[in-house]
Amino acid sequence: MMTAEEVESLKNQGNECIRKENFAEATIHYTHAIQKDAKNHLLYSNRSLAFLKLQQYYYALEDAKETIKLQPYWAKGYFRKGEVLFAVGNYETALLSYEQAFKIEPNDKGLTEAISRTKKEIIKIRKDEAWRPWIWGGGGCLLGVVVVLCDQFVADKPTLQNIILQVLLVAVFCGLSLLLCSAYKFIHNNDKTALLEPPIDLFGGE
Repeated sequence: MMTAEEVESLKNQGNECIRKENFAEATIHYTHAIQKDAKNHLLYSNRSLAFLKLQQYYYALEDAKETIKLQPYWAKGYFRKGEVLFAVGNYETALLSYEQAFKIEPNDKGLTEAISRTKKEIIKIRKDEAWRPWIWGGGGCLLGVVVVLCDQFVADKPTLQNIILQVLLVAVFCGLSLLLCSAYKFIHNNDKTALLEPPIDLFGGE
């Protein structure tokens, strides 16, 4: 049976690997220590950081959640969770985690900076989302107008003689652009969600 001193030694080895940016090896040390001391919230918190640096977001988030479960009144657990959510672009949920940490440690400048940084990202995203339909729709309309003008002045025999058909064609291009805009937003949101999904188990749990 591993002693507390040996668990601490493994934690320190993991910490040293973090300092050297050897994050994969750090997860090994922390995991070994956790196997012997599964109630140590510091180990999960540190391993969460290592997984985050490796862009293993699912595992990083799971360790952050376990940290919070073991020590719900410790600010860093919520901070770790916020960092993972921020990394995958879930800024609004990241902000909730940062604010929960801030309630526990209101004098922590790092949390203040994290909250400020996240609010700026949320404002930027909202502005982009507000303008995106206008940009995409306007681009589609412009493309439609170009097609109509080319048909009228470049083609040997114009196809669209009726003004109503010309307007409908421009409207179709505009509508298709808006549809593509919605598809882009859907795919982008799904990509963020996918980053937090558990990895595929190639061995079927064996």
